[in-house]
Amino acid sequence: MKINNQVGLVLSLVLLSASVAAAQPKPTGSEKQPQSNATISIQQLKELEKLQQEKEIRDRVQSEVDRAFGNSTTLLNILLIVLTFLPILAAAGVWLLRRSVVSELVAETKQQLETEVKTQLEKEVAAEVKKQTEDFKQELEILKSDFLGQLSQLNNLFLDAQNQKEQILQQLSGLTPSPSLTQDYVHPEIQQKIQELTTQLEILKAGNNHLFFTANDYLKQGDALFFEGRYEDALACYEQVIQREPNSFIAWVNHGWTLRRLGRYPKALLSYQQAIAIQSDSYIAWFGCGNSLRKLQRFDEAIASYDKALELQPDFHWAWCHKARCHALKNDCDLAIESLTQAVKLRGEQHRELAKTNSDFDVIRADERFKKILAG
Repeated sequence: MKINNQVGLVLSLVLLSASVAAAQPKPTGSEKQPQSNATISIQQLKELEKLQQEKEIRDRVQSEVDRAFGNSTTLLNILLIVLTFLPILAAAGVWLLRRSVVSELVAETKQQLETEVKTQLEKEVAAEVKKQTEDFKQELEILKSDFLGQLSQLNNLFLDAQNQKEQILQQLSGLTPSPSLTQDYVHPEIQQKIQELTTQLEILKAGNNHLFFTANDYLKQGDALFFEGRYEDALACYEQVIQREPNSFIAWVNHGWTLRRLGRYPKALLSYQQAIAIQSDSYIAWFGCGNSLRKLQRFDEAIASYDKALELQPDFHWAWCHKARCHALKNDCDLAIESLTQAVKLRGEQHRELAKTNSDFDVIRADERFKKILAG
């Protein structure tokens, strides 16, 4: 812009000089020439000042124009920059807005879908649970019906088994008195019948594990097994009774009787003593206690037990007989003869036969009184 201004100024000076030269008058004489030159010089100076002022004005205007143009250019550049980045910013803003809107829509849609899925799932689960519940109820009813049927059948079988057991035990009870009330002799036919009944009872128990046995049932079975000669099995039955009824007098007595038959005299003595502790006025318990003491060769104590039995039951001939055996083993001949005489008086033939063969009487066998007893 400054070069253009300088060019313009030179052109203006050249044009001004040409116009001034054309306007000057031609001189007429030599005396008038200096005045004209002076006048022209002043006018030129004025014109030059005027031109100079115009130039300054023009420069100021040009400067203002340049300044205004520069500001405008700056503004235009800024505007261009703004316009250049505006689409990008707008696009970015739109993208961010779109992303925000999309995220919000996705979140709302997701929540809505989750709610719908949850609701639908709950409905389906509820329906499935209901269906399974109904199916389970039906199956339960079927199982219940089957179970009741089987239970009824088992109950009938159980009742039949119980009835058979009662019948067998009732028959055994009629055939087998308590071991403590007999001297072990049972007719062969009766013993065969006892064996058949005990076999039936064992088969019944093996096929019915839940068959119920009372203490009295075990007591009857134990008596039958005793007379069958199955002493260990009989002992187990008596112990079942004692477990259920520890104060069963007859169970302790028969328990002692079975132990004595098995040769376990110390334990047999304890069983009889337990029976005496329960019922001290029973001659049978005192008699069993005396028998165990006799086998243990504690003769004085055995005689005392027999005396106690005879005190309670004076006509109990077996107590007299076994007391006689103890006196004979002690070599008390008079007391042995006296007791044996009393036994024979009460049950003659049975005790004569025993005295003939029993080695306990060997000490008095040569005694005339003994011979007389045997002769009757």
